[in-house]
Amino acid sequence: MRAPPPLELRSFGRSGATTILGLGTRRLADAGQQATIRVIREAIDAGVNVLEISPGFGEGRAEKWMAMALKDGYREKVHLVWQCAAYLRDYKTSMAQLEATLALLKTDRVELFSFHQVNYDNDPEWIYDHGGLDAAQEARDQGRARWIGFHGEKSPHIALKLIARGFAWDAALMPLNPFDASFRSFEKQVLPEVIRRGGSVIGTKALAGGAVNGSKVVKVDDAFRYIWSLPVSTVLVGCDSSPIFKKTLKAAQTYKPFHAGEMDAVRAKARAMAGDGRYERYKTTQDFEMPAAMAVHGF
Repeated sequence: MRAPPPLELRSFGRSGATTILGLGTRRLADAGQQATIRVIREAIDAGVNVLEISPGFGEGRAEKWMAMALKDGYREKVHLVWQCAAYLRDYKTSMAQLEATLALLKTDRVELFSFHQVNYDNDPEWIYDHGGLDAAQEARDQGRARWIGFHGEKSPHIALKLIARGFAWDAALMPLNPFDASFRSFEKQVLPEVIRRGGSVIGTKALAGGAVNGSKVVKVDDAFRYIWSLPVSTVLVGCDSSPIFKKTLKAAQTYKPFHAGEMDAVRAKARAMAGDGRYERYKTTQDFEMPAAMAVHGF
């Protein structure tokens, strides 16, 4: 029996390499302890070297179960994308969360310290003024984080406002899919600016938060081919079961990049239905927001 092809590696940061497929764990936490451990180890055994984690995922369950999954040498095989859930963006909480994560995972570092859900217009100011960025830089100086990034999926203008403040972000996480290309587009506005400044891009929402599956506009395989054909270092894909992970893994192992004309054809197919945001509710509603983030902003 022929072995599956290895996952493609792409450059990350200024000195790293990541597989094009990364595993998100926010949804996975709902699957239970054993399923979470099984899928994480299946992913690593298959060559996936990027895992996303946050103190806020599954009310802390995801980190606890990931700690179990990363025993027996698994930790050293992966880059951890740590999503800081200190939504007030303050120094004290950011550092306390990082220290708690490191202690729980029994590791001395995370690879990427990322500010989760930079989705509010005042988030850029808070990250600077409340001390969150100071915490991230201190963690990097201490060797407890290798890179610093941010994650935003609400509006390109918020991400651009943060970038314009001048800090040299190593990475940005953003939603990328055929619908995004025609509606408040991160692909058109934020991705090229991050690349221009020497940063790396981590793709999220390849299936538009699940909307692609039922849209009958874009095929699932085409959505994955689309995002991997962009200049992304890796794509975080959430799943809640081993069978779903295996389907996504196969797509990553066998994908062939679209050429420019094919990319335009997929965009054109999605454009007619993308304009009102119906397939990207994470941009137009609070349905995808973390409750803790909403609370500190008064919602």
